[in-house]
Amino acid sequence: PITDEGRAIDRAMDALHMIHDASHLAEESFYQLLDLTNGPLIASHSNCRALVPHNRQFSDDQIRALVDRGAVIGVALDAWMIVPGWERGRSTPESAGVTLDRLIDHIDHICQVAGSARHVGIGSDLDGAFGQEQTASEIDTIADLARIPHLLRARGYAERDIEAVAHGNFIGFLRRAWA
Repeated sequence: PITDEGRAIDRAMDALHMIHDASHLAEESFYQLLDLTNGPLIASHSNCRALVPHNRQFSDDQIRALVDRGAVIGVALDAWMIVPGWERGRSTPESAGVTLDRLIDHIDHICQVAGSARHVGIGSDLDGAFGQEQTASEIDTIADLARIPHLLRARGYAERDIEAVAHGNFIGFLRRAWA
């Protein structure tokens, strides 16, 4: 249950224009957050449950709820979030088919659910908690994320949508959140 203290903290966060990140919330907590706050919401690093069935991924209903609130969902490059069946310590990017093209499937799914490319970006989650053994096989360095626009182009995305996914959606979100 949500306490009065929790509600007061959330009101204070909203007054300060603090951004709420829904990436690690259980589904019940996710919907409680939506009920509690009017402040800006983001999902800094999350993928699609429709493609990888795991409760850490967002359902289509959760994606729609975030879109309705103007959020941006940053897709994550952690292998288990990109393809189903990943086994940490056993699978390899090559054996499991963890590629940037599979990551583009998540971007595309969010765009299809949202009805546009305005609510997705690159969240990466490449913060050093894992290395090349647990991300897309084409990733050797962070610079390899520059391959994503080429893959979106190959899928028929317009240049303005590619720029939005690559950086524009997050920049626009931050400008609106902190205006």
